[in-house]
Amino acid sequence: MCPMNDPRRAAVAALMKQEHNGYANLVLRHALDDFDGTARERAFFSAVFYGTVERMVTLDWLLQKFLKKPLARLDAPVRAILRSGLYQARYLQSVPVHAAVNEAVALTRRMGKASAAGLVNAVLRRAAAVELSGERFSTETERLSITYSVSPQIAQLLLEKCPAQCEGILRASFAQPPLCVRVNTLQTSLPALEAAFAAEGVSVRRGSVPNSLYVSYQGDIAAHPLFLSGAFHVQGEASQLACAALGPKPGDTVLDLCAAPGGKSATLAQHLQNSGVLIACDAAKNRLPLVQKLWARLGVRCGEVRQNDASEFCAGLPMADAVLCDVPCSGLGVLAKKPDIRLKTLESLPELIRLQRAVLETASRYVKPGGRLVYSTCTLHPDENEGVVRAFLAAHPDFCSRPVETVLSGATKDDNFLTLYPQNTGTDGFFIALLERL
Repeated sequence: MCPMNDPRRAAVAALMKQEHNGYANLVLRHALDDFDGTARERAFFSAVFYGTVERMVTLDWLLQKFLKKPLARLDAPVRAILRSGLYQARYLQSVPVHAAVNEAVALTRRMGKASAAGLVNAVLRRAAAVELSGERFSTETERLSITYSVSPQIAQLLLEKCPAQCEGILRASFAQPPLCVRVNTLQTSLPALEAAFAAEGVSVRRGSVPNSLYVSYQGDIAAHPLFLSGAFHVQGEASQLACAALGPKPGDTVLDLCAAPGGKSATLAQHLQNSGVLIACDAAKNRLPLVQKLWARLGVRCGEVRQNDASEFCAGLPMADAVLCDVPCSGLGVLAKKPDIRLKTLESLPELIRLQRAVLETASRYVKPGGRLVYSTCTLHPDENEGVVRAFLAAHPDFCSRPVETVLSGATKDDNFLTLYPQNTGTDGFFIALLERL
Protein backbone atom coordinates (compact mmCIF):
# COMPACT_ATOMS: atom_id res chain seq x y z
CA MET A 1 0.00 0.00 0.00
CA CYS A 2 1.57 3.29 -1.04
CA PRO A 3 1.97 5.96 1.63
CA MET A 4 -0.38 8.80 0.90
CA ASN A 5 2.17 11.47 1.86
CA ASP A 6 4.83 10.64 -0.76
CA PRO A 7 4.14 12.95 -3.73
CA ARG A 8 6.37 11.08 -6.19
CA ARG A 9 4.86 7.72 -5.37
CA ALA A 10 1.36 9.19 -5.46
CA ALA A 11 2.10 10.67 -8.89
CA VAL A 12 3.28 7.28 -10.17
CA ALA A 13 0.15 5.58 -8.83
CA ALA A 14 -2.05 8.21 -10.50
CA LEU A 15 -0.19 7.86 -13.80
CA MET A 16 -0.81 4.11 -13.73
CA LYS A 17 -4.55 4.76 -13.30
CA GLN A 18 -4.60 7.42 -15.99
CA GLU A 19 -2.95 5.02 -18.43
CA HIS A 20 -6.15 2.95 -18.39
CA ASN A 21 -8.11 5.64 -20.27
CA GLY A 22 -8.79 7.71 -17.20
CA TYR A 23 -9.42 11.44 -17.56
CA ALA A 24 -6.43 13.22 -16.05
CA ASN A 25 -8.49 15.78 -14.13
CA LEU A 26 -10.71 13.11 -12.55
CA VAL A 27 -7.80 10.79 -11.75
CA LEU A 28 -5.93 13.64 -10.07
CA ARG A 29 -8.98 14.84 -8.16
CA HIS A 30 -9.61 11.39 -6.69
CA ALA A 31 -5.91 10.88 -5.96
CA LEU A 32 -5.70 14.20 -4.13
CA ASP A 33 -8.68 13.22 -2.00
CA ASP A 34 -6.60 10.30 -0.69
CA PHE A 35 -3.33 12.23 -0.43
CA ASP A 36 -2.25 13.19 3.07
CA GLY A 37 0.66 15.51 2.31
CA THR A 38 1.21 19.21 2.91
CA ALA A 39 -0.04 21.93 0.55
CA ARG A 40 3.44 22.12 -0.98
CA GLU A 41 3.53 18.35 -1.48
CA ARG A 42 0.08 18.41 -3.07
CA ALA A 43 1.23 21.10 -5.48
CA PHE A 44 4.35 19.07 -6.36
CA PHE A 45 2.29 15.90 -6.84
CA SER A 46 -0.13 17.76 -9.14
CA ALA A 47 2.70 19.34 -11.13
CA VAL A 48 4.48 16.02 -11.70
CA PHE A 49 1.29 14.20 -12.67
CA TYR A 50 -0.11 16.84 -15.04
CA GLY A 51 3.30 17.67 -16.48
CA THR A 52 4.06 14.03 -17.21
CA VAL A 53 0.73 13.58 -19.01
CA GLU A 54 1.30 16.80 -20.94
CA ARG A 55 4.80 15.76 -22.11
CA MET A 56 4.01 12.05 -22.51
CA VAL A 57 4.71 11.80 -26.26
CA THR A 58 8.10 13.50 -25.90
CA LEU A 59 9.02 11.53 -22.78
CA ASP A 60 8.17 8.19 -24.38
CA TRP A 61 10.19 8.99 -27.50
CA LEU A 62 13.24 9.94 -25.42
CA LEU A 63 12.96 6.92 -23.17
CA GLN A 64 12.56 4.53 -26.07
CA LYS A 65 15.90 5.69 -27.56
CA PHE A 66 17.68 4.04 -24.63
CA LEU A 67 15.52 0.96 -24.03
CA LYS A 68 16.22 -2.42 -25.61
CA LYS A 69 12.56 -3.44 -25.59
CA PRO A 70 9.39 -1.44 -26.17
CA LEU A 71 8.41 0.87 -23.32
CA ALA A 72 4.93 -0.66 -23.40
CA ARG A 73 6.38 -4.03 -22.37
CA LEU A 74 7.89 -2.75 -19.13
CA ASP A 75 6.08 -3.29 -15.86
CA ALA A 76 3.53 -0.50 -15.37
CA PRO A 77 5.20 0.88 -12.20
CA VAL A 78 8.60 1.04 -13.91
CA ARG A 79 7.09 2.74 -16.95
CA ALA A 80 5.40 5.37 -14.76
CA ILE A 81 8.57 5.91 -12.72
CA LEU A 82 10.59 6.47 -15.89
CA ARG A 83 8.08 8.90 -17.33
CA SER A 84 7.63 10.96 -14.17
CA GLY A 85 11.36 10.88 -13.36
CA LEU A 86 12.29 12.12 -16.82
CA TYR A 87 9.67 14.84 -16.63
CA GLN A 88 11.20 16.10 -13.41
CA ALA A 89 14.74 15.90 -14.79
CA ARG A 90 13.96 17.78 -18.00
CA TYR A 91 11.12 20.17 -17.20
CA LEU A 92 10.91 20.90 -13.45
CA GLN A 93 13.45 23.62 -12.76
CA SER A 94 13.03 23.12 -9.03
CA VAL A 95 14.45 19.58 -9.29
CA PRO A 96 18.13 19.09 -10.29
CA VAL A 97 18.73 16.28 -12.77
CA HIS A 98 20.76 14.18 -10.35
CA ALA A 99 18.05 14.51 -7.69
CA ALA A 100 15.31 13.48 -10.13
CA VAL A 101 17.29 10.40 -11.14
CA ASN A 102 18.24 9.42 -7.60
CA GLU A 103 14.66 9.83 -6.36
CA ALA A 104 13.36 7.69 -9.25
CA VAL A 105 15.85 4.93 -8.48
CA ALA A 106 14.94 5.00 -4.78
CA LEU A 107 11.24 4.90 -5.65
CA THR A 108 11.83 1.90 -7.92
CA ARG A 109 13.23 0.00 -4.95
CA ARG A 110 10.48 1.14 -2.58
CA MET A 111 7.86 -0.13 -5.01
CA GLY A 112 9.38 -3.61 -5.04
CA LYS A 113 11.08 -3.30 -8.45
CA ALA A 114 14.71 -3.33 -7.27
CA SER A 115 15.75 -5.44 -10.26
CA ALA A 116 14.88 -2.47 -12.52
CA ALA A 117 16.81 0.12 -10.49
CA GLY A 118 19.90 -0.08 -12.71
CA LEU A 119 17.82 0.32 -15.86
CA VAL A 120 15.98 3.34 -14.41
CA ASN A 121 19.26 4.97 -13.42
CA ALA A 122 20.97 4.45 -16.79
CA VAL A 123 18.00 5.34 -19.02
CA LEU A 124 17.07 8.50 -17.11
CA ARG A 125 20.63 9.85 -17.10
CA ARG A 126 20.98 9.37 -20.86
CA ALA A 127 17.48 10.55 -21.79
CA ALA A 128 17.77 13.67 -19.63
CA ALA A 129 20.85 14.78 -21.57
CA VAL A 130 19.31 14.66 -25.07
CA GLU A 131 18.99 18.02 -26.86
CA LEU A 132 15.82 17.81 -28.94
CA SER A 133 16.87 20.76 -31.08
CA GLY A 134 19.80 18.70 -32.36
CA GLU A 135 17.76 15.63 -33.25
CA ARG A 136 16.94 14.74 -36.86
CA PHE A 137 13.38 13.70 -37.61
CA SER A 138 12.18 11.77 -40.64
CA THR A 139 9.21 14.08 -41.34
CA GLU A 140 7.85 17.46 -40.29
CA THR A 141 4.94 15.64 -38.67
CA GLU A 142 7.34 13.66 -36.49
CA ARG A 143 9.24 16.83 -35.53
CA LEU A 144 6.05 18.59 -34.48
CA SER A 145 4.75 15.52 -32.65
CA ILE A 146 7.91 14.96 -30.61
CA THR A 147 8.80 18.61 -30.04
CA TYR A 148 5.32 19.63 -28.89
CA SER A 149 4.19 16.33 -27.40
CA VAL A 150 1.07 15.59 -29.40
CA SER A 151 0.03 12.45 -31.23
CA PRO A 152 1.22 12.17 -34.85
CA GLN A 153 -2.42 12.38 -35.92
CA ILE A 154 -2.90 15.75 -34.23
CA ALA A 155 0.37 17.08 -35.61
CA GLN A 156 -0.56 15.95 -39.13
CA LEU A 157 -4.07 17.39 -38.93
CA LEU A 158 -2.88 20.81 -37.77
CA LEU A 159 -0.12 20.81 -40.36
CA GLU A 160 -2.61 20.09 -43.14
CA LYS A 161 -5.57 22.18 -41.97
CA CYS A 162 -3.86 25.14 -40.26
CA PRO A 163 -0.40 25.34 -41.88
CA ALA A 164 0.16 29.03 -41.13
CA GLN A 165 -0.94 28.69 -37.50
CA CYS A 166 0.18 25.14 -36.73
CA GLU A 167 3.42 25.71 -34.86
CA GLY A 168 2.03 28.72 -33.03
CA ILE A 169 -0.93 26.66 -31.80
CA LEU A 170 1.37 23.92 -30.55
CA ARG A 171 3.83 26.32 -28.93
CA ALA A 172 0.98 28.09 -27.12
CA SER A 173 -0.28 24.74 -25.81
CA PHE A 174 2.48 24.81 -23.18
CA ALA A 175 1.50 28.23 -21.85
CA GLN A 176 0.04 28.16 -18.35
CA PRO A 177 -3.58 29.28 -18.81
CA PRO A 178 -4.37 32.27 -16.57
CA LEU A 179 -7.36 31.94 -14.28
CA CYS A 180 -10.30 33.82 -15.76
CA VAL A 181 -13.62 34.23 -13.97
CA ARG A 182 -17.02 35.66 -14.83
CA VAL A 183 -18.49 38.19 -12.42
CA ASN A 184 -21.93 37.06 -11.30
CA THR A 185 -23.92 40.19 -12.11
CA LEU A 186 -27.01 38.62 -10.55
CA GLN A 187 -25.39 39.22 -7.15
CA THR A 188 -22.59 41.75 -7.51
CA SER A 189 -20.72 44.01 -9.94
CA LEU A 190 -17.27 44.08 -11.47
CA PRO A 191 -16.02 46.99 -9.29
CA ALA A 192 -17.44 45.36 -6.17
CA LEU A 193 -15.74 42.05 -6.90
CA GLU A 194 -12.46 43.82 -7.67
CA ALA A 195 -12.68 45.58 -4.31
CA ALA A 196 -13.49 42.33 -2.50
CA PHE A 197 -10.49 40.57 -4.00
CA ALA A 198 -8.27 43.55 -3.19
CA ALA A 199 -9.39 43.36 0.43
CA GLU A 200 -8.20 39.74 0.44
CA GLY A 201 -4.85 40.77 -1.06
CA VAL A 202 -5.63 39.03 -4.36
CA SER A 203 -4.36 40.71 -7.53
CA VAL A 204 -6.81 40.95 -10.45
CA ARG A 205 -7.02 42.57 -13.89
CA ARG A 206 -10.00 43.12 -16.14
CA GLY A 207 -10.41 41.06 -19.27
CA SER A 208 -11.52 42.39 -22.63
CA VAL A 209 -14.97 40.76 -22.48
CA PRO A 210 -17.26 42.80 -20.19
CA ASN A 211 -17.47 41.34 -16.66
CA SER A 212 -14.49 39.02 -17.16
CA LEU A 213 -11.69 39.15 -14.62
CA TYR A 214 -8.26 37.53 -14.47
CA VAL A 215 -7.34 36.48 -10.94
CA SER A 216 -3.84 35.78 -9.63
CA TYR A 217 -4.56 33.15 -7.00
CA GLN A 218 -2.36 30.20 -6.12
CA GLY A 219 -4.74 28.18 -3.98
CA ASP A 220 -7.93 26.31 -4.78
CA ILE A 221 -10.20 29.04 -6.14
CA ALA A 222 -13.25 26.83 -5.55
CA ALA A 223 -12.55 27.04 -1.81
CA HIS A 224 -12.38 30.84 -1.75
CA PRO A 225 -15.23 32.51 0.22
CA LEU A 226 -16.10 34.76 -2.75
CA PHE A 227 -16.51 31.69 -4.92
CA LEU A 228 -18.60 29.88 -2.32
CA SER A 229 -20.85 32.91 -1.90
CA GLY A 230 -21.61 32.96 -5.63
CA ALA A 231 -19.80 36.17 -6.56
CA PHE A 232 -18.30 34.58 -9.68
CA HIS A 233 -17.79 31.37 -11.60
CA VAL A 234 -14.74 30.19 -13.51
CA GLN A 235 -15.10 30.73 -17.27
CA GLY A 236 -12.61 31.69 -19.98
CA GLU A 237 -13.07 34.80 -22.10
CA ALA A 238 -13.58 32.79 -25.29
CA SER A 239 -16.52 30.95 -23.77
CA GLN A 240 -17.94 34.19 -22.39
CA LEU A 241 -17.63 35.73 -25.86
CA ALA A 242 -19.80 32.97 -27.35
CA CYS A 243 -22.55 33.90 -24.89
CA ALA A 244 -22.16 37.59 -25.67
CA ALA A 245 -22.39 36.82 -29.41
CA LEU A 246 -25.76 35.16 -28.84
CA GLY A 247 -26.94 38.39 -27.22
CA PRO A 248 -29.93 37.23 -25.15
CA LYS A 249 -32.05 40.05 -23.73
CA PRO A 250 -34.22 40.12 -20.60
CA GLY A 251 -37.49 38.35 -21.31
CA ASP A 252 -36.10 36.13 -24.10
CA THR A 253 -36.57 32.39 -24.33
CA VAL A 254 -33.11 30.80 -24.52
CA LEU A 255 -31.97 27.21 -25.07
CA ASP A 256 -28.51 25.92 -24.18
CA LEU A 257 -28.45 22.51 -25.83
CA CYS A 258 -25.08 21.17 -24.62
CA ALA A 259 -25.03 22.83 -21.22
CA ALA A 260 -23.05 20.78 -18.67
CA PRO A 261 -21.23 21.70 -16.52
CA GLY A 262 -23.23 24.92 -16.78
CA GLY A 263 -20.83 27.86 -17.08
CA LYS A 264 -22.30 29.19 -20.31
CA SER A 265 -25.85 28.76 -19.04
CA ALA A 266 -24.96 30.79 -15.96
CA THR A 267 -23.56 33.57 -18.14
CA LEU A 268 -26.68 33.48 -20.33
CA ALA A 269 -28.81 33.88 -17.18
CA GLN A 270 -26.79 36.97 -16.31
CA HIS A 271 -27.44 38.42 -19.77
CA LEU A 272 -31.14 37.70 -19.18
CA GLN A 273 -30.94 39.41 -15.77
CA ASN A 274 -32.90 36.41 -14.44
CA SER A 275 -35.85 37.52 -16.55
CA GLY A 276 -37.16 35.20 -19.27
CA VAL A 277 -36.93 31.46 -19.86
CA LEU A 278 -33.63 29.61 -19.89
CA ILE A 279 -33.59 25.85 -20.52
CA ALA A 280 -30.27 24.08 -20.12
CA CYS A 281 -30.06 20.61 -21.64
CA ASP A 282 -27.50 17.84 -21.70
CA ALA A 283 -27.62 14.26 -22.89
CA ALA A 284 -25.66 12.96 -19.89
CA LYS A 285 -28.01 12.59 -16.94
CA ASN A 286 -25.13 12.30 -14.48
CA ARG A 287 -23.86 15.77 -15.47
CA LEU A 288 -27.12 17.62 -14.87
CA PRO A 289 -26.48 18.02 -11.11
CA LEU A 290 -23.35 20.01 -12.00
CA VAL A 291 -25.54 22.61 -13.70
CA GLN A 292 -28.09 22.62 -10.87
CA LYS A 293 -25.39 23.02 -8.22
CA LEU A 294 -23.79 25.92 -10.09
CA TRP A 295 -27.13 27.66 -10.62
CA ALA A 296 -28.02 27.30 -6.94
CA ARG A 297 -24.71 28.86 -5.90
CA LEU A 298 -25.08 31.78 -8.32
CA GLY A 299 -28.78 32.42 -7.74
CA VAL A 300 -30.06 31.58 -11.22
CA ARG A 301 -33.85 31.59 -11.00
CA CYS A 302 -35.00 31.96 -14.60
CA GLY A 303 -34.08 28.48 -15.79
CA GLU A 304 -34.68 24.78 -15.68
CA VAL A 305 -32.41 21.83 -16.40
CA ARG A 306 -33.48 18.95 -18.63
CA GLN A 307 -31.96 15.76 -19.93
CA ASN A 308 -32.09 15.92 -23.72
CA ASP A 309 -30.07 14.62 -26.66
CA ALA A 310 -29.16 17.71 -28.68
CA SER A 311 -28.92 15.70 -31.90
CA GLU A 312 -32.58 14.61 -31.77
CA PHE A 313 -35.53 17.00 -32.01
CA CYS A 314 -37.65 17.28 -28.88
CA ALA A 315 -41.20 18.56 -29.36
CA GLY A 316 -41.32 19.42 -25.66
CA LEU A 317 -38.79 22.22 -26.02
CA PRO A 318 -40.16 25.67 -26.89
CA MET A 319 -39.32 27.80 -29.88
CA ALA A 320 -36.60 30.19 -28.79
CA ASP A 321 -35.30 33.68 -29.40
CA ALA A 322 -31.74 32.46 -28.90
CA VAL A 323 -30.16 29.00 -29.09
CA LEU A 324 -26.62 28.11 -28.05
CA CYS A 325 -25.06 24.90 -29.31
CA ASP A 326 -21.53 24.63 -27.99
CA VAL A 327 -21.03 21.23 -29.54
CA PRO A 328 -18.82 18.27 -28.55
CA CYS A 329 -15.55 18.60 -30.46
CA SER A 330 -11.97 17.36 -30.70
CA GLY A 331 -10.83 20.02 -28.19
CA LEU A 332 -7.71 21.07 -30.09
CA GLY A 333 -8.10 24.62 -28.79
CA VAL A 334 -7.71 23.61 -25.14
CA LEU A 335 -4.59 21.43 -25.23
CA ALA A 336 -3.08 23.62 -22.51
CA LYS A 337 -5.95 22.82 -20.12
CA LYS A 338 -6.63 19.19 -21.00
CA PRO A 339 -3.40 17.24 -21.51
CA ASP A 340 -5.28 14.00 -22.28
CA ILE A 341 -6.28 15.47 -25.64
CA ARG A 342 -2.64 15.46 -26.77
CA LEU A 343 -2.74 11.66 -26.96
CA LYS A 344 -5.85 11.41 -29.16
CA THR A 345 -5.55 9.47 -32.39
CA LEU A 346 -8.62 11.22 -33.85
CA GLU A 347 -10.10 7.94 -35.08
CA SER A 348 -13.58 9.09 -34.05
CA LEU A 349 -13.35 12.43 -35.86
CA PRO A 350 -15.67 11.54 -38.79
CA GLU A 351 -18.36 10.39 -36.37
CA LEU A 352 -17.84 13.52 -34.27
CA ILE A 353 -18.38 15.76 -37.29
CA ARG A 354 -21.58 13.87 -38.14
CA LEU A 355 -22.76 14.53 -34.59
CA GLN A 356 -21.92 18.24 -34.86
CA ARG A 357 -23.93 18.50 -38.08
CA ALA A 358 -26.86 16.72 -36.47
CA VAL A 359 -26.79 19.04 -33.43
CA LEU A 360 -26.73 22.16 -35.61
CA GLU A 361 -29.51 20.81 -37.80
CA THR A 362 -31.66 20.02 -34.79
CA ALA A 363 -30.85 23.30 -33.02
CA SER A 364 -32.03 25.29 -36.02
CA ARG A 365 -35.54 23.85 -35.66
CA TYR A 366 -35.99 25.59 -32.30
CA VAL A 367 -35.12 29.08 -33.58
CA LYS A 368 -37.97 31.54 -34.05
CA PRO A 369 -38.06 33.66 -37.23
CA GLY A 370 -35.76 36.57 -36.48
CA GLY A 371 -34.11 34.52 -33.74
CA ARG A 372 -30.40 33.83 -33.30
CA LEU A 373 -28.25 30.71 -33.03
CA VAL A 374 -24.61 30.45 -31.99
CA TYR A 375 -22.58 27.42 -33.07
CA SER A 376 -19.31 27.24 -31.14
CA THR A 377 -16.47 24.82 -30.46
CA CYS A 378 -13.19 24.77 -28.54
CA THR A 379 -11.33 23.26 -31.49
CA LEU A 380 -9.34 24.79 -34.35
CA HIS A 381 -10.11 22.11 -36.93
CA PRO A 382 -11.83 23.84 -39.88
CA ASP A 383 -13.88 20.74 -40.77
CA GLU A 384 -15.54 20.92 -37.34
CA ASN A 385 -15.99 24.67 -37.55
CA GLU A 386 -16.67 26.61 -40.73
CA GLY A 387 -17.00 23.33 -42.64
CA VAL A 388 -20.04 22.34 -40.57
CA VAL A 389 -21.59 25.82 -40.67
CA ARG A 390 -21.08 26.41 -44.39
CA ALA A 391 -22.66 23.06 -45.23
CA PHE A 392 -25.63 23.97 -43.02
CA LEU A 393 -26.08 27.40 -44.60
CA ALA A 394 -25.92 25.91 -48.11
CA ALA A 395 -28.85 23.64 -47.22
CA HIS A 396 -30.85 26.28 -45.30
CA PRO A 397 -31.59 29.48 -47.24
CA ASP A 398 -33.83 30.56 -44.34
CA PHE A 399 -30.68 31.15 -42.25
CA CYS A 400 -27.83 33.59 -42.78
CA SER A 401 -24.60 34.31 -40.93
CA ARG A 402 -24.12 37.55 -39.03
CA PRO A 403 -20.84 39.17 -37.97
CA VAL A 404 -19.53 38.13 -34.57
CA GLU A 405 -18.49 41.30 -32.79
CA THR A 406 -15.40 40.90 -30.65
CA VAL A 407 -13.45 43.00 -28.19
CA LEU A 408 -10.56 40.53 -28.21
CA SER A 409 -7.50 41.66 -30.11
CA GLY A 410 -5.87 39.11 -32.40
CA ALA A 411 -9.09 37.31 -33.34
CA THR A 412 -9.26 35.98 -36.90
CA LYS A 413 -12.33 36.70 -39.03
CA ASP A 414 -13.27 34.55 -42.00
CA ASP A 415 -16.43 35.91 -43.62
CA ASN A 416 -18.62 36.40 -40.54
CA PHE A 417 -17.01 33.59 -38.53
CA LEU A 418 -14.62 34.17 -35.65
CA THR A 419 -11.65 31.96 -34.78
CA LEU A 420 -9.55 32.57 -31.68
CA TYR A 421 -6.04 31.15 -32.03
CA PRO A 422 -4.53 30.98 -28.53
CA GLN A 423 -1.12 32.30 -29.61
CA ASN A 424 -2.81 35.43 -30.97
CA THR A 425 -5.55 36.09 -28.40
CA GLY A 426 -4.16 34.60 -25.17
CA THR A 427 -7.45 32.71 -24.73
CA ASP A 428 -8.56 29.17 -25.38
CA GLY A 429 -8.67 28.24 -29.03
CA PHE A 430 -12.28 28.77 -30.06
CA PHE A 431 -14.67 29.11 -33.00
CA ILE A 432 -17.90 31.13 -32.98
CA ALA A 433 -20.52 31.46 -35.72
CA LEU A 434 -23.66 33.58 -35.29
CA LEU A 435 -26.65 32.60 -37.44
CA GLU A 436 -30.01 34.32 -37.82
CA ARG A 437 -33.28 32.83 -38.99
CA LEU A 438 -34.91 35.01 -41.63
